[in-house]
Amino acid sequence: MRDQSIFLTGATGAVGGDLLRKLATRKGLSINVLVRRADRDPRERVKAITGNLEVAARLNVFEGDIRAGASLGLDNAALATLERETTHIIHAAGSTSFTLPLAEAREANVRGACNVLDFARSCASLECGAFLSTVYVSGRRRGVFAESEYGDAGYGFVNTYEQSKSEMEELVRVAMRELPLILVRLSTVIGDSVTGRVSGFNTIHHAIRLVYNGLAPMIPGDPAEPVDIVSSDFVAAATLHLLEHAPRPGVFHLAAGRESSNSLGELIGETVHALSRFRPQWRKRAVEKPLIVDLDTYELFVRSVEETGNPVLRGATRSIRTFAYQLAHPKVFETNSAAATLAGAGISPLPSLDFYTRVVKYCLESNWGMRPC
Repeated sequence: MRDQSIFLTGATGAVGGDLLRKLATRKGLSINVLVRRADRDPRERVKAITGNLEVAARLNVFEGDIRAGASLGLDNAALATLERETTHIIHAAGSTSFTLPLAEAREANVRGACNVLDFARSCASLECGAFLSTVYVSGRRRGVFAESEYGDAGYGFVNTYEQSKSEMEELVRVAMRELPLILVRLSTVIGDSVTGRVSGFNTIHHAIRLVYNGLAPMIPGDPAEPVDIVSSDFVAAATLHLLEHAPRPGVFHLAAGRESSNSLGELIGETVHALSRFRPQWRKRAVEKPLIVDLDTYELFVRSVEETGNPVLRGATRSIRTFAYQLAHPKVFETNSAAATLAGAGISPLPSLDFYTRVVKYCLESNWGMRPC
């Protein structure tokens, strides 16, 4: 990308941070990052993300908030400059929490996207706007979910995150009639395929920790059904390639798909194998491998945990409940459009087990993000 001006939201999040680091090394590029003031100055937060990276791009940090209307909380001068210069938008901001009340999830994911779309309408030189979503807008569907499909098809959602992202997509679909936009639906991003580094710990990592601590006696699902996970470096490279080369409008799944997914049984087996390999003393504790059970059995287990009042087991079960229920609704995510666009660049997802073990090792060595690694 050269002589382009990219407006990036969500840079302080896991995926947004990976995108920022990748963009920052490119010469001839302006990156304008919108950061909400939190406990630190926005510029300090961005510096913490780029770290010791040699920044070749022109990097500008703007304090604002996607929830603050079409101005995004920017002053008039900054807004006018961005509206005039922006050629590309990557909207990666929002909430990925599975447990927010629906109103709060909508505030972050629907209202925020609505405001970014209003901003996009004011950008005179806009070439492409990429709005990041999730393949789990499919909700409780089962079977194949294509890039051309939208929403839960009436089956409902597992959590408010899925529902709010589906509602966000409805806004983007309407805006596609007038703006050069793409929807980029992400699968579950678990870490770097080379180093195993985790930018943001999610329910997959929490589930690994529960297995390590012997607090995941059972998981709902079918041992033969696929679990779709992808690496963070694949997602970053693919998103930036789509931003520049994808046909607009379009919807693209950055997922392992049928070819690169492994089954739930294989993933649990590899988790136990990796924990034993990297922590030999763990094997001596004789922690049982989690049982894979049907949804009715799992719900009975959850009810019994709630009734016993064991705070440790109750907290463990609650921490992954929404993820566990998604496992009970197995899906295969088609990736035809994404694969066709990425093929010329040699960008494709690795088979899950080619990098999953490195992520487990990183979780252990960093104590799930509690110590430097």
